[in-house]
Amino acid sequence: MSQQPDTRPGNYYVTVVNDHGDYRPLLGPFPNDHAGALAMVDAVMEKACDLDPRGIWYSYGTARFSQDFATPGLLNDYFNDWSDDHE
Repeated sequence: MSQQPDTRPGNYYVTVVNDHGDYRPLLGPFPNDHAGALAMVDAVMEKACDLDPRGIWYSYGTARFSQDFATPGLLNDYFNDWSDDHE
């Protein structure tokens, strides 16, 4: 069963949680677009694992933040096609 996108307003991100429980927004924001964030999880996970071999042990998913939080994701620069559409 695939995850159903959240329809609540907010800035969605692809996120990572490391083995210490620390989380980071990796790609985003996706304003009011949880489906868009969900669609990028696998690609972001692959890039994160390329950059950090420990990444295979981390958990990847999405998170919704308030519309006031619009910090760019840590890996936005690696996804130029996506970034061009979300500037």
